[in-house]
Amino acid sequence: MKKLLAMLLALVMVLSLAACGTEPSEPEVPSEPETPAEPETPAEPEVTEATYTLGLGVVVNQSIEGKAQTNTTMAAVVLDAEGTIVAVDLDVAQSNCPKTEAGAFTAEGFDARTKTEKGSDYGMAPVSPIGAEWDAQMAAFEAWAIGKTVDYITGVELVESNGHMVAANEADLYAGCTMAIGDFQAAVADALNNTVEFTADSFKLGLGVVTSCTVKEASADANGSIQMYSDFAAVVTAEDGTILAARLDAVQPAIGLAADGTLTGKEDLSSKYQLKEGYGMAPVSPIAAEWYTQADAYCAYVAGKTVADLEAIELVEVNNHKVAANEADLYAGCTMQVNSYIEATVKAVGYAD
Repeated sequence: MKKLLAMLLALVMVLSLAACGTEPSEPEVPSEPETPAEPETPAEPEVTEATYTLGLGVVVNQSIEGKAQTNTTMAAVVLDAEGTIVAVDLDVAQSNCPKTEAGAFTAEGFDARTKTEKGSDYGMAPVSPIGAEWDAQMAAFEAWAIGKTVDYITGVELVESNGHMVAANEADLYAGCTMAIGDFQAAVADALNNTVEFTADSFKLGLGVVTSCTVKEASADANGSIQMYSDFAAVVTAEDGTILAARLDAVQPAIGLAADGTLTGKEDLSSKYQLKEGYGMAPVSPIAAEWYTQADAYCAYVAGKTVADLEAIELVEVNNHKVAANEADLYAGCTMQVNSYIEATVKAVGYAD
């Protein structure tokens, strides 16, 4: 009996201890929901400027059979660091000296517009196999040239068609440009000889031309001359029109005029930049600098300028030339007449796209 009571007592103690060890736990407090993190603002894309090369090329030829005409083809070209063409602008100054009703040559009525500026007045569309005007065909040539190298363009095979050397075997080009392209090829190639580097994240390219004509009549003692001057500038600008870089060139190929009306073409049709020391300006220059050197100084000066800056340049007459004698930074390296160069540069900025 005692043993039974002892066992019951032990059992009661075990149960009591178990009850004490199993007290209910505190209920869990739900945690506060996490506040979502603010989305990160995407970083602005880094704008990196690339290095490019701006070049200006020129090719000149003359026609003296029954007319006095000088054709100047100009090419403004921008290459990237790999030598690929990323922008190109071509034009032609087809300078034709008018005649009087009596058949004498005169500068009166001279049309100074380039082929691009003439637009539909040039009159190619009616005789074109694709019914396209000169400026439209030139735009097609320029679009085709983008992405190509100078070597590729100069290597395009030409075939004769109706007396013109055309790119009939270059299907993508010929579809929009059926006119002769030999001078275009040569001008693009020559652009590599008159260059300057610039850096930009974006740019616009423009080409401006100023052309004039003078006629000196022949006398019994001396021949006269017909001279068509063409001054041209290539520029690249920022979006706001500020000039990033510029190139300059000029031609003045005179045609000899005898008393009986016979015309004589000029043998050397090189531009002033192409002639280098052969132009002969240094010996008569107040700073003993050749034309191409002064042209480079002019281009360096206009970089960073706007049209308003250029138009504000005061020109004064020195030895019958309009020079920038009061613009010290320009005149230090360029003492030659600059009025038509400024005009061509302003036109180039206006045409830039």
